Amino acid sequence: MAVTAEAGLDTTPLAVASTRPELRAFTTGVLGRRRWNGWVGVVVLYAVATAAVAALLFAALALVALAAGDSARAIRDYTLLLSASTAACLVAAVFVWVAHVKRGDLEQLFRLHRFAAANGFDFAPEVKEPDLPGVVFQRGTLRRSAARLRRRGPRPLEVANYRAWIAQGRAGETLSWSYFALTLERRMPQIVLDARANGGRLLGSGRPGSPVTELGPPFGAAFRLVCPPEVEGWARSLFTPDIVARFVGPGPAVFSVEVVADRLFVYSRLRPLSCCDPQTWRWLSETADALYTRIEDLDDTAVAPITLGSAETPAGLAPPYAPLRRPFPVAAVVPFLVLAGVWAVALAA
Repeated sequence: MAVTAEAGLDTTPLAVASTRPELRAFTTGVLGRRRWNGWVGVVVLYAVATAAVAALLFAALALVALAAGDSARAIRDYTLLLSASTAACLVAAVFVWVAHVKRGDLEQLFRLHRFAAANGFDFAPEVKEPDLPGVVFQRGTLRRSAARLRRRGPRPLEVANYRAWIAQGRAGETLSWSYFALTLERRMPQIVLDARANGGRLLGSGRPGSPVTELGPPFGAAFRLVCPPEVEGWARSLFTPDIVARFVGPGPAVFSVEVVADRLFVYSRLRPLSCCDPQTWRWLSETADALYTRIEDLDDTAVAPITLGSAETPAGLAPPYAPLRRPFPVAAVVPFLVLAGVWAVALAA
């Protein structure tokens, strides 16, 4: 059994693929989806989409045949057949690809559900309008936390992938962050360790009025500390170089941190934290334990900050991210082969 001993997590459920009965039971029992209603909706949507595409193709092929004259006689004679078959094949290919993506998302949710059960987490596929105090959760509409795992006990931990919709003029954008959260024993003012690589996206319009403090080497160029002056000592004592080193990932993948009210959030913009990557969960659990240990060591009066020389190599760097592999859906090629055969027969007639 593949267990990460250091973090105390059993990561085996993240690596073992599901069977059809398991996925079916998960879909109906946990997600509450009815397979019959789903198939009815797919059939109706397929028929409507095929009819709409066929109508457009019919008009286009008719115009092509009319403009080309005798040279396009085969297209003119088989306009209805070609438009209908082409639409059916194209829509079928799109449906197969979408089904492949949806099944991959379902597979990931199932593995996370199984992982949560094996490690004492509560699992929720989706939480609408999450009641969280972080700056990320105060913006936008249609706010959702997906694949949320929550562990209770002496060191609570919550992990989820968060999305919201930000309206901007006639259009808008999707606000997408992943996070894990710790629960503190006392309330704190807002403190933000903002990764410069995020370009200020974390704070955005919700940037606090607190001054920006430079961290100094070796992470001054990568992060900025935003906090009220009265808690700067506490913040510097928390964000020691060995702790900050954990928020530096490979390439542009970096993490930002926010302390607000009785929560500490670690945010990720470029990679999901609620995922099926065992390395991410090991890093996440070890980082949460390191943060809890450091916070427990801090008294009400901030201790002197620890400094690290730039020549030293910090430990605990965030690992590379390995997403769940999804094989290419070979079935999506079949409609194109059928389409090529139909056109070949019609043009050769």
